[in-house]
Amino acid sequence: MSCKLKKLLLAFSIAAGCNFLVLQTALASPCEALFFPDSVRVWDTGEFTLQDRRGRTAVSLELPAQADPSTLLITPGDRNTVSISEVRWERTDPQDSDRIKELLQKIREHESLKQEQKALIKAHKASISFWESRKEHKEDIEKIDSLAVMIFDNLKQVYQEHAGAKELLLDIREKINELQDRLKEITGPEHRNWEVLVFVADADKRETVEMAFNYILKGSGWSPKYRLHADTGQSIIEFTWEAEVWQSSGQDWKDTRIGLATLEPRIALEPPVLQEWIVRPVPRVGLPGPRDLRMASMEAVPDRAPVREHRGQFSVWHLGEQDLAAGERPRMKIQQESWPADFVRLLRPAISDKAFLQAGVQLDEVQNIPRGEAMFLHGDAMIGQQDFSFTGTDRKIHFGEDPFVTAETTTKASASGTRGIIRERRTYRWHFLINLQNNHDHPARIRLEEPRPILGDDNMQASFDLTPEPGEKTESLFIWEMELDGGDTREIDLQIEIQAPGDMDVDWGWRSR
Repeated sequence: MSCKLKKLLLAFSIAAGCNFLVLQTALASPCEALFFPDSVRVWDTGEFTLQDRRGRTAVSLELPAQADPSTLLITPGDRNTVSISEVRWERTDPQDSDRIKELLQKIREHESLKQEQKALIKAHKASISFWESRKEHKEDIEKIDSLAVMIFDNLKQVYQEHAGAKELLLDIREKINELQDRLKEITGPEHRNWEVLVFVADADKRETVEMAFNYILKGSGWSPKYRLHADTGQSIIEFTWEAEVWQSSGQDWKDTRIGLATLEPRIALEPPVLQEWIVRPVPRVGLPGPRDLRMASMEAVPDRAPVREHRGQFSVWHLGEQDLAAGERPRMKIQQESWPADFVRLLRPAISDKAFLQAGVQLDEVQNIPRGEAMFLHGDAMIGQQDFSFTGTDRKIHFGEDPFVTAETTTKASASGTRGIIRERRTYRWHFLINLQNNHDHPARIRLEEPRPILGDDNMQASFDLTPEPGEKTESLFIWEMELDGGDTREIDLQIEIQAPGDMDVDWGWRSR
């Protein structure tokens, strides 16, 4: 039920003089829910009957066991005539709740079914034992054929019934566990909910009052799930982002406006201590602004397409009205895009002869994709799964090994020595030959990276004879970029010499070991 419909029903009930009492609104479907990775803030509104509590006027709210009452924010519907004077909360026995009674009754029914199936299985075992024993029973020769048929038919039937009863017993046990988990979600480990008493002032001659409230619900949250499909032929990555969402209220939510936030909420009651020169307040994370304005903005969001809202250093995705059953983890689609990608086969033959498919992505719009589990695919194959995140506009994404592109390194020479007439110098020479091969039937862009020695002393010198010359040189790398046709090969010759003073004790690095 949407918040607008709730308000219309409330207005109709009051106008008709109905006794409209809401004692468990917080356990029903909320109007809105903003999910964080490990919690959710829920918003709702309702018309409550005013009660007399020891001479004071109060409204009673029931919150789920995993609600944090210290985060409860309450606003009277009519601030001009009613004000909140005090809020108290305490644990309460939820056994009288209709929802609890329903779950307990279902658990008892399934426990009875479980006992029936266990008794049936026991009877099947006795029957099987009987018919198995008849196989060794001595009978007259004339009765052997009919006895064999009877034993076969009865064993076949009993075995089938026994297998069906065992399967049904497993289903019943699974259902009992599910019901007990749902009961635990509502009552928590202490099997007690929260009762919140909201004491109001200036409510003379009123029977009901409308309240808008929100609070943090623990044991709820969402996690991102990604799918990245590399299409080298089209030079794109098909990116799909889904959210796995769950809530622990113990109540199935219907038509709740759901948002997903990428950061945890701040729930502290007191702001942190500020330095004297800081003059701005610490902002609260949550849906800002008056409730009516917030509702209007969220109701304007189309239900079909998620809409992203940037808030400082994090984002909120509005998914529109959704149903979310307690205890389930449905996946909701957030984003599906085609990212232009520059694909190359990255080779680092100094440490491996294998090529890795690398995609360079550069987008026009800043991304704020939180860390989550991702599935990587190339062509029709799944490459693997690992965590993925993306903040900014550009990054490198890898799609595993490409076995059809290789780089074989042959060491032609690797030796040290001394030379010099006036002043002795120590030298170390390396000579490598790298053979590149593209075994695809189509061209492939290659990026080859070789380590460039970094000299740790000004008295050391290095000389390089590289054929062909690398297209790019950094302080620590030689980089060649090229395109190899299908079935083509290419050779790179590297000759490196490093000199150092003769009296210097030199560590020539890992390539000399």
